[in-house]
Amino acid sequence: MDNGTNYSTPGPNEPIPSWPEYEQLREAIQNYLNHDPDDPKWSDIWRALGAIMGEYQRDRFLDAHGLDRPAETPCIARLIDGCDECPHNAVGEDDDPNAPPHAPPGKDHATLWLDEDGEPAVYSMHVYSGNIERLHAHDEPTNLWFDLFEFARHYGLEVTVHPVSWYNLGSTIQISLYPPERYR
Repeated sequence: MDNGTNYSTPGPNEPIPSWPEYEQLREAIQNYLNHDPDDPKWSDIWRALGAIMGEYQRDRFLDAHGLDRPAETPCIARLIDGCDECPHNAVGEDDDPNAPPHAPPGKDHATLWLDEDGEPAVYSMHVYSGNIERLHAHDEPTNLWFDLFEFARHYGLEVTVHPVSWYNLGSTIQISLYPPERYR
């Protein structure tokens, strides 16, 4: 059996020389991949890594962006207009017709993050690529990336696509929307 050395994309090289903790991690991962868990859903190493690394990834994101805590409701209108609370009614009645929408296109697993002063700072969502881009045999293809970036342009927001998401690690990507002045 080929060990992957002849593949066109072999992946990252291991560190040379390596150190004991790296060797322990590699061995632990190999042991995990070779075990037969009682619950079959845990045979997915990304699920296990997500459970182990999720809090670490989230805390790195919060520290990197100077964020303090999540808002009670993930309403992007607060970020756009600076409102103290969500201008939308929970049942969709009596909404402020002039308020920006409650959520951007493609919203999934969303959080409105507040800074240390309690002000809306970053709207974050964790999306499955299959929910953003769809191609079904009998339907027109959809690509919400265009809608999302148009939404951001319309409301004057910047967009960052983070390749690593702490929500369902390995299956989702994280998208952040924020005012341009936040990081200038």
